[in-house]
Amino acid sequence: MEEQNLEQQFQQYFGIPLTIMGSTEWKELENRENLIGPEALLDEIINKRLWSNIEIAWVIRRMIYYYGRKDALLKKVPIERLFLNILDVLRVFFLLLDHSDPDIDENMRLYISSKLTDATWGINSRTREYLHKL
Repeated sequence: MEEQNLEQQFQQYFGIPLTIMGSTEWKELENRENLIGPEALLDEIINKRLWSNIEIAWVIRRMIYYYGRKDALLKKVPIERLFLNILDVLRVFFLLLDHSDPDIDENMRLYISSKLTDATWGINSRTREYLHKL
């Protein structure tokens, strides 16, 4: 109860909205991760039929970890499967943004725009022309 009150005071004083990662539920999930290990927690979540928002965010964070570190085992994944993985993640983000249409801070919107611009490499006209020339 006191922790939730501190979170509310932080939001009130600084005007910064709380994220899912600062929530009590997130902290509980992190404690569970520390207790049983990230691989066991991932297996536990994947075996559920319906995930909470916290679990969705945790799995996406885990995917970022693996894809970002260029895991040696993932380098052996067929390229079609990798594209399907990314497509599934993009579908989730599309549904979340379409459903909630959040009012995103300008700095966050700039970051998202920059990352999406980078991610369009290979599908925009400039890079497609470059790839055809190769």
